[in-house]
Amino acid sequence: MPKGLIEVDGRPWLEHQLDALRHHGLRQVVVVLGHHADAYRAVLDSRSVVCAVNPEPDRGPFSSLQVGLEALPSGSGAWILPLDVPCPAEEVWRELEQHGMGPAVDAAVPTYQGHGGHPVLLSPELVARLLTLPVEHPDSRLDRQLHLLPRERVVRIEVRDPRVLDNLNTAEDFRRHRG
Repeated sequence: MPKGLIEVDGRPWLEHQLDALRHHGLRQVVVVLGHHADAYRAVLDSRSVVCAVNPEPDRGPFSSLQVGLEALPSGSGAWILPLDVPCPAEEVWRELEQHGMGPAVDAAVPTYQGHGGHPVLLSPELVARLLTLPVEHPDSRLDRQLHLLPRERVVRIEVRDPRVLDNLNTAEDFRRHRG
């Protein structure tokens, strides 16, 4: 079963994620669809989101990232939160937004006990740069691109919410995580 359609507390996981994003004040949400797009659309039809379809999802996560970034208005920054990472606490979003961005910063990454997680906040300049990279290039991964930036251009903010490191991959992971 597709991860976003796994039921948690009687609803598809994707609905929990979208509700949490709206709760945190994200006005425009782009959902990138690939495999099982029609099944996801059934959940998304009643939601106010932008659906971007990756015609070649087998090219990997970076191709989906680019499809999502292309759906944003030109000159926009972006929050990146994979579907299988639970939406973290309000304070994580607030801290990244307040302390993470500035004219000399390309990205803000939450960390928990020294390990980077999600959501990641990207500057408009970094979004534009990511859109120019060929998907086939070995450095065409968000984590690799953040690593290649000068250290001072990526702000890492230690947070108290361990969910920034979660990665729900199995049905058991979703059952353990209560939406």
